[in-house]
Amino acid sequence: MKFCNLMLWGVWLSLIPLSILISPVFGNDVYFGTAKNNSGKAAGVYVSRFDAVTGKLKRAKVLLELGGAGWVAKHPRLPVLYSTGDINQAGAIVAIDLSNSPAKVINSQPTGGLKACFVTPDKTGQLLISAQYGGGCVSVFPIEANGAIGPRSQLIKHRNPSRVHKNQKSVHPHYVSISPDNRFALVCDLGADKIVSYQIDLETKQLKEVSRASSVPGGGPRHMKFSRDGKFALVLNELTLSVSVFQYDADTGTLKMVDTTEALTSEEKSINTFNSASEIRIHPSGKFVYSANRGHDSITIFSFDITSGRLERVGLMPIRGSWPRNFNLSPAGDFLLAAGQNSNSISVFAINQETGTLQYVQHSSTFVPAPMCVTFAQQ
Repeated sequence: MKFCNLMLWGVWLSLIPLSILISPVFGNDVYFGTAKNNSGKAAGVYVSRFDAVTGKLKRAKVLLELGGAGWVAKHPRLPVLYSTGDINQAGAIVAIDLSNSPAKVINSQPTGGLKACFVTPDKTGQLLISAQYGGGCVSVFPIEANGAIGPRSQLIKHRNPSRVHKNQKSVHPHYVSISPDNRFALVCDLGADKIVSYQIDLETKQLKEVSRASSVPGGGPRHMKFSRDGKFALVLNELTLSVSVFQYDADTGTLKMVDTTEALTSEEKSINTFNSASEIRIHPSGKFVYSANRGHDSITIFSFDITSGRLERVGLMPIRGSWPRNFNLSPAGDFLLAAGQNSNSISVFAINQETGTLQYVQHSSTFVPAPMCVTFAQQ
């Protein structure tokens, strides 16, 4: 009898979606970094509760009012959120304590450049790196035991813009991707058409440049994600709306381009006077890749060959909003949340686990003023 009961219990568990099993409370907090908006609502960091079963988002609430909160990132272990911000009219990175309600600022540190467009901790939670698009520099900070940000340990200035596109008159570091083994930090420089690889030194809390890889001339590398096995790095080119796949050498931190695939056709691009790509994400299965197209206001769906690294466009989905500045996938890969910056909206789409295609989830979207970043607490 006991054996039968155990078998029935095992069968029952096998029928439960992974999205339920990873979240004991059947939900997950989602944080949104926002910008100054046209709705009259406060700018800052917002939070919503996400139902991992239905895809339903609860009404978003202000977690912390903060100017310049365009990008937010969670500490890998601590209940601490890091946000870009404007403090005393200067670019800064802010540490936010999530352990109590209301959330409180732990501390902040100036970037040493202009406003940051991106910030991320390393995988151990000992180091924090920010990218300053307008300032053309990268800042490095130690993270203290309680999650506070220590005084800046390094300021790296990029040089030599490519000048191929009108938006490349100067260098523009835009994103920092930490390698799967935490040995390297790879910086996408949109203005230089380069991905700069830095070795991470956790003792000195500094970075050392080891190599540079060229992306598509005039492409403007904006964001980058590693494939599930770490063998490939997928780089989103903002200005040409394409994805370049690179082979990644984990021993040296170097990249070698494999191929580039367009996210939109020439005809699709011609519909709008201006288009630019904003974000790229890889499905947890590793089989699908998604990128966002501002102007065209859509998500491009690719199939991904994990052996060859080849991409193939298999679909295109309107976001049901305007200007998708960012989007993210739920931790289990069941849903995609698209942030419409100009429509003050978060649209929710269910992901077909066999094909990677998207289906809009009715009555699951929510209002967020000028959302610029979507970050899940569990990611």
